[in-house]
Amino acid sequence: MKSLGEIASLVDGHLSGDPSFHITGVSALEDAKEGHLSFVLDNKNALAAESSPASALIAPKGLTFPGKYTITVDNPRAALAKILAQFASIEDITPGIDPRAVIAKDVKLGKRVLIYPFVYVGEGCEIGDDTIIHPNVTLYPRTKVGNRCIIHSGCVIGVDGFGFVQNNGKFEKIPQIGRVVIEDDVEIYANNSISRGTIGDTLIKKGTKIDNMNHIAHNVKIGADCGITAMNVFGGSSSAGDRVQMSGQCAVAPHTHVGEDSIVMGRSGVTKNLPKGSVVLGYPAQDHQKEHKAIALVRKLPELFERVKKLEPRKKTSR
Repeated sequence: MKSLGEIASLVDGHLSGDPSFHITGVSALEDAKEGHLSFVLDNKNALAAESSPASALIAPKGLTFPGKYTITVDNPRAALAKILAQFASIEDITPGIDPRAVIAKDVKLGKRVLIYPFVYVGEGCEIGDDTIIHPNVTLYPRTKVGNRCIIHSGCVIGVDGFGFVQNNGKFEKIPQIGRVVIEDDVEIYANNSISRGTIGDTLIKKGTKIDNMNHIAHNVKIGADCGITAMNVFGGSSSAGDRVQMSGQCAVAPHTHVGEDSIVMGRSGVTKNLPKGSVVLGYPAQDHQKEHKAIALVRKLPELFERVKKLEPRKKTSR
């Protein structure tokens, strides 16, 4: 249990209420019980917070809730992350190496690395300090993973890039001799496929978070602190600058660059280089405002068609 005073100090918030009051759990507003702490992430939740059984609330500055202990902060979502880390259950794991594990001599493991069962780590792999690799992950040979990374179940990292050349009507495989390099503080969710470079490295830079079920082809470069949601495809040798945000079901064409601080909205297809700070939508992706206007016009076509039909003169029928 944590006191309200400790929690307020943790999130650098302003407490209205008794600092010695102890919180017994954290919950969503609708699931809270007496003694619980809950979160008002924006003004839209204020009404639900007033009727919630929660004893204490984390809320944006400027909001008050009579009858409830309140900690107001600049950024409730950032406070949420810090507080949940304090209340998250910690798995009790005994340090050591299971006698059934087989580890090649040239694999390099950092300190406090946690590798769950049924993980394959190929020859020459490097795994940095405090990294967690969940069950059923495959790291192909020479893959490099940085410090404090989390790789979730089902990921295949370092698979051959899809490289072939046509010769006399047949496909001949191009050997893929590069690596996948994942820098520090990267989190990769379940069932991602990341191909190693043909020559050189496929690179995921520090702090980037990648949601479930993405395909990242050979020699792709994804910048630092990017947020890539589910079901996206990066074609071979494509790239994204730092702090790019990409919604689901998008595709970036091979050899195409997405400029830093850009936002690619859901189901977009990026077919040409995007400058820094772009916000795009559609296929082919264009400025989101232009695409929204085009979508609005397309949806008006049935109405316009009916109007045109009424304006057409009726054809005379011959007897």
